[in-house]
Amino acid sequence: MSRPLIAGIVVLWLAPMARAQEVTEEGFLSALNDNNAAVQSLKDGLARAEGARVQARTLSNPRLDFWREEPESNPQTTNWTLAWTPPLNGRYGLGKKAAEVGLAAARDRFEADRAEVRREFRGAFAEWRLALERRDTLRQQLDLVTNLGENERQRARVGEQSGLAARRFTLAEGEVRTALGSADAAYVRAESAARALRQDLPAESQPAPLVLPEPPAALDSVDSPQLTALEQEKAQAGYEARRVGRFLGFPTLLIGWQTIENGGISASGPIVAAGWTVPLFDRDQGARLEAQQMSDIAAARLTFAQARIAGEVEGGLSAYRVLFASAHETEKTAGETDRTIEAATAAFRAGEAGLTDLLETLRSAFAARLRAIDTRGQALEAHRDLEVVLGRPLTGEGDQ
Repeated sequence: MSRPLIAGIVVLWLAPMARAQEVTEEGFLSALNDNNAAVQSLKDGLARAEGARVQARTLSNPRLDFWREEPESNPQTTNWTLAWTPPLNGRYGLGKKAAEVGLAAARDRFEADRAEVRREFRGAFAEWRLALERRDTLRQQLDLVTNLGENERQRARVGEQSGLAARRFTLAEGEVRTALGSADAAYVRAESAARALRQDLPAESQPAPLVLPEPPAALDSVDSPQLTALEQEKAQAGYEARRVGRFLGFPTLLIGWQTIENGGISASGPIVAAGWTVPLFDRDQGARLEAQQMSDIAAARLTFAQARIAGEVEGGLSAYRVLFASAHETEKTAGETDRTIEAATAAFRAGEAGLTDLLETLRSAFAARLRAIDTRGQALEAHRDLEVVLGRPLTGEGDQ
């Protein structure tokens, strides 16, 4: 096969992609703002924490009572009283602090969950793009095999060649068509999944090529939102343990006004009283025991997560470095396939190579291209997993 023929087929293969409106990964992810439904669905923990903070800042309501006594042949008595327990038992301030750090923990949890949604969006876009590349690679392979087979069938019709070579090309075409059918189905599924996440995309849009980011030189998991959330939850459990430990309450204060009427004579005056619940039996022993144990559990959970996430970051970064290097190596190998195909075809035309060698070379060449796509997909997946462990995008200079 001549170089112009190969170049023409490549141009025809790439032309539809060039004409289509391309959507970059950055553009695909731009929909992940605070108004996105996927992001909004993650805010239930924030809503509860914000409500808990407001509740912790709210003072208890006073109690207003009124009663009137009118016994027969006795003075009539009218009482108005107002009772309130001031939040001066030490629990109020600790409760506010616990609610504040609880809200901070909820915000960190939200950021960690947002990273999971970002991975889902990135994964859908990557599958869409890689499925497109696999489909178009197999289409190019089918075009090449079909063109070569048609030449052999034409030679067989004029008696220049036996029909065996033509039939073998037909079998090779069938093999590629079967693989292409599976690739077409995979592309349809991937495109549908991506468009379900971005229903606003134009119908003619297609995913732009993906570039593997350079592996960071080093990563630190200390500022991972998962860890900071656990640190805040540990602090919250500590405040809660201290809060329930304050079992001595402040007395309830009562003020009021009493009016007594008897035979047209009226007398009135203030009512002042105080009441205190004596913590003789119930001193919140169960709540204090639970709070202390929950504080210990939160500390243990943080210690375990620090070791686990540090290991995941180190392992994830090492895995990505390996896959990054492997992807570049396979891409380099795939880049040599055009010359390999051209040389094998020329040797076949010149009678220097048999049909079996030609078909095997074509199969190996396009298999190398598909391997390069698959390896790049594995590397992209490792990069997404690393982002989730860190809880943030790996795009800033601080990641180097």
